[in-house]
Amino acid sequence: MARKRAEHGRDRPAQRPAAPAVTPAAGIRADAERAALVAFIRALARDAARADHAETPQDE
Repeated sequence: MARKRAEHGRDRPAQRPAAPAVTPAAGIRADAERAALVAFIRALARDAARADHAETPQDE
């Protein structure tokens, strides 16, 4: 009986799929960090544009 199981591969341990390299929670955290970085860069660009606009001479 054991020989039949071995022949059919039933005595081998079940092969589990490999764990994902990035867990869903890590992916969500990375997306949130990326969004925060984009918002920060946009705020810097907005402030730089305001400063440039304030420094330009106005036609009166």
